[in-house]
This record gives sequence, structure tokens and C-alpha cells, in this order.
Amino acid sequence: MIFSASMSASAKSTSELKDEREKIRSEIEAAQSKINSLKQKKEKQQEYVNALMEKIDLIQDKLDNLENQRDALQSEIDALQKKIDDTEKQIEETQKQIEKKQAEFRDIYDLYCQRLRAMYISGNVSTLEIFLDSGWDMSSLLTRAQMVKSIAEKDNETLDKLMEMMQVITQQRQLLAEKSVELKEDKEKLDAQKADLQSSIKDISASKSELDAEVAECNAAIRKLNSQTAEFQETIETDQNRLNEIEDEIRNAANAGAPTGSYTPGTGSLGYPTSYRRISAGYPNYSSGRYHGGLDFPCPTGTTVYAADSGYVSLVKYLTYSYGRYVMINHGNGLSTLYAHNSSILVSEGQAVTKGQAIAKSGATGNATGPHCHFEVRKNGTRVNPWNYLG
Repeated sequence: MIFSASMSASAKSTSELKDEREKIRSEIEAAQSKINSLKQKKEKQQEYVNALMEKIDLIQDKLDNLENQRDALQSEIDALQKKIDDTEKQIEETQKQIEKKQAEFRDIYDLYCQRLRAMYISGNVSTLEIFLDSGWDMSSLLTRAQMVKSIAEKDNETLDKLMEMMQVITQQRQLLAEKSVELKEDKEKLDAQKADLQSSIKDISASKSELDAEVAECNAAIRKLNSQTAEFQETIETDQNRLNEIEDEIRNAANAGAPTGSYTPGTGSLGYPTSYRRISAGYPNYSSGRYHGGLDFPCPTGTTVYAADSGYVSLVKYLTYSYGRYVMINHGNGLSTLYAHNSSILVSEGQAVTKGQAIAKSGATGNATGPHCHFEVRKNGTRVNPWNYLG
């Protein structure tokens, strides 16, 4: 009786169990509804991120176009400025030639006028009078006839030379006038091109500001999305020059000869860089479609990062952007691995390492939205699919 009473007191009735089951079912439905709501929010957030990335790409295309236009305008301005400089030199030279010809013309013209004045003062003696004054002396007659002929020929030569010089001066003045008109038109064109250049520069500045704003908003959206899903990835880096410098340095390090001293080349079969095997971003793209050159292993800051294979440390960098603090290991036979966004680095360049050796502590340095190990595999400096090498 005591046992029966105890059972009756502790056991739940069918009605109570049904109520409890209904409550649990209701809570499950509420939880599922919450999951569905969060999933929809995530999808909308991902769509928003994708739209932002698409806009960023378009703004970058616009920026590239504007910079190309700026460079083309600058080339045209330089060429036009050179043409203007050359035209001004031609005008200056032509002006000097005109002044020189005019001086020569004045000198010859003055001499010719003096001769005419002298002939006028001495009286206009006709050729017949010269012959009659010579009498019937044949020798005297021939001498005077020759003199008259020489004077006439000299006057004709002088007149011809004066006329020729006048034509040259007229042609040079015409050329000067044409060059002056051409110079004026070129200067007006130059002013218009300079105005276009300034407008292009303003557009570039505005587009860069717009790009920076969109990138900042996109990176914030990525962080928000990742905080919702506990996934981490790299934020967007827009400084292409810095990215090019990093890539050049990595390629050079990958293709450089081995350091002095012995090291054990790797086998080509790579181990995982962390004890965390789940990835938040794979190769060669993020879920958004944006390029991703490696694998991201989310892990708490300070997680040990291991050498994927034996080799030597070919590069150690402490950047505040892009890869942040990163290590690259050369495993021989053109194969290298790269470990990025570390909080600290435990090895130095030229150091020999073995497979599984601790080389760094994970973090979120550089362009990262959270703590993780960004892992790349490179063949002769070029990124390749890490899954082809991970054992």
C-alpha cells in the first residue's frame, strides 16, 4: 500500500504527460521557427554581402576606366603641350627670319632709292643723248653703250631681288599668321583637356571614396554574417599595389634557392595545420563566389599552428594588412605552404622545421574577420588546391 501510494505520488498522469509532450512539441516548433528565421536572416545577409561585392567590383571597374581615361588624357596633354612648345619656337624663329629679311630689304631698298635720287638730281639723261655726246668716235660710243647696258642690268637685278624678298616676307608672314591661329586653337584645346583631366581626377577621388565606403560596409556585413555563423574569412583589401608586392615577395621566396645548412625536404603529403579540421572557407572561392586562395580553419586565438611538412622557413612577415603575420615554408620540389593571420610566430627565416612542428599561434591579424588559420599550398609560387596534398 505504501509502495502503491508512492508510485501514485511520483508518477505523472497520462493527461500530464500529454500536456508535457505538447509543451515540448510547441517548444521544438518555436525553436525550429527561430532557426528558420535566423536562416532567412543569414540568407538575406549573404545576399546583401553578395550585392555589395558585386557593386564593389563595378566601382573598381569604373575606377580602372577613370584611371585609364586620366592616363590617356595626360598623354594627350603632354603631346599637345609639346606641339604648342614646338609651334611657339617656330613662330619665334619665323619672326626672327622676317625681321632679318625686312632689314635686308630696307638696306637694298634704301640704296636703290639713293641711286634713283642721284639720277634724278643729275638729270634724266636718255640713251640717245649719251650716244650723241660721244660724237662719231666709235670707241667712245661702244664704251658708253656698254655702260648704259650695265647700269640697266644692275637696276633690273636690284628690282628682281627686292621683289623676291617681298614675296619671301609675305609668305613668312602668312605662315606666321597660320601658326598663330593654330597655336591659339591648340591652347584652347589644351585648356579643355586640362579641365577634363581635373574632372576625371575628381571622379577618381569620388569613386575611391565610394569604393572605400562600400568596402567598409561590406567588411562590416561579412563580420556580422560570420558572427552569426561562427565562420571567419579575410576582409577585402583594395590596395592592389600592396597585394602585388606581397605576391612578388612570396613568388621570389618560393623560387629562391635553399639556405645555407641542412634541412629535410618534405614528402609532398601534407598534414593539417591545426587540430581543428572544420573549414569556414574553401578553395578556390568563398560561398559568395569571391576568390579564396586557400582553406580557412576557424580556431581560438592562440591555437598552435603546425608545419604541414618538413622543410625550411622561407619567409616570415609581420604585416598590419592582408595576410597579417604569416609564415611560409619551402618543402622542396617547388612545393610551399603559407600560414596567415597568426597572433605570434615561433620560427625565423632560414630555420629548418619538421612535419608537425609548432611554427605559430593562430589569430586574426591583417585583413581577417575573426581568429582562424588561413592555409595555402603553392607550387612554384602559384596557389594550388590544398585538398590535393592534405593526407
